[in-house]
Amino acid sequence: MKKNLLAIIILALLLVNTGMTGFMMLTVMTTNNQAVALIGDIAAALQIEANGGENGQGFSGSATGNVDIANVDSYSIPDMTITLKDSGDGKTHYMLCTVVLSLDKSNEDYATYGTAESIVTYQDMIKSKISSVIGSYTLDEIREHEDDAKATILEEIQELFGSRFIYDVNFTGNVYQ
Repeated sequence: MKKNLLAIIILALLLVNTGMTGFMMLTVMTTNNQAVALIGDIAAALQIEANGGENGQGFSGSATGNVDIANVDSYSIPDMTITLKDSGDGKTHYMLCTVVLSLDKSNEDYATYGTAESIVTYQDMIKSKISSVIGSYTLDEIREHEDDAKATILEEIQELFGSRFIYDVNFTGNVYQ
């Protein structure tokens, strides 16, 4: 009789232990999921990819991580004249520049969109994105916030293509009037 009573007590303790373990796992997993969601929201706000970028080398400031110099190609759109937003001084201001797009040849979309023959077909759409972004700045704003304008142009172009094979935008030979 003592052995049966002891077995019943052990079984009861085993069931209580299993129940408490299950309860603890549910509470820990809920808290863990909330923490992961918060971290994901913060990473999205900072535009950081949780997996370290497409190449696994992320957090470098470029959209696709570090691109090996052997995989870099560039495409220039020369002599773009863009009318700037009215600054209220009664004069029309312009920005004249050459826009240089840096392309990642190792990206799978490069063969589709980035080759010299194919990117030319998209040049007018790219120019339109550049003009709309730069045209939203006044003369003083574009001089002060050129890096912000580049980042916005990059986002717009990447959204246009639905790809990150273009990973950097630069201006050369800027002339403001």
